[in-house]
Amino acid sequence: MNVSFDAPKPEIKIFYGKNSVPKDIVGQVTLGIEEEGLPFSVEEKESSDALHLAYKAAEASHLGVGIGIGENVTLHFIKFKEDEPLFSIKSENNEENLRNMGANAARLVKRMPFKDVGEQA
Repeated sequence: MNVSFDAPKPEIKIFYGKNSVPKDIVGQVTLGIEEEGLPFSVEEKESSDALHLAYKAAEASHLGVGIGIGENVTLHFIKFKEDEPLFSIKSENNEENLRNMGANAARLVKRMPFKDVGEQA
């Protein structure tokens, strides 16, 4: 008997705005997650509202952790109110802060101290 389950993979979800986000920003964020050794998936969406995207990504994530990328890069946790993200920085930030946003998403899952992401948006 072959039984197949399409259970959601435990991964951090990253949603980014269609035609509004340079690929290098997404790349830096994903590098931060990779450095922490956690799985993730990236999806392009119609919206470019980072807060909305982050919350929807957290809802879609089996881990409850999502990142939205638009004008800002926003990290959200499903247990927080939609308008109260964990971190939000400008997308035009330096590579280290963008990578740290990804690392912090992974560190949230691993329950480790966060890295500095610079000035909040």
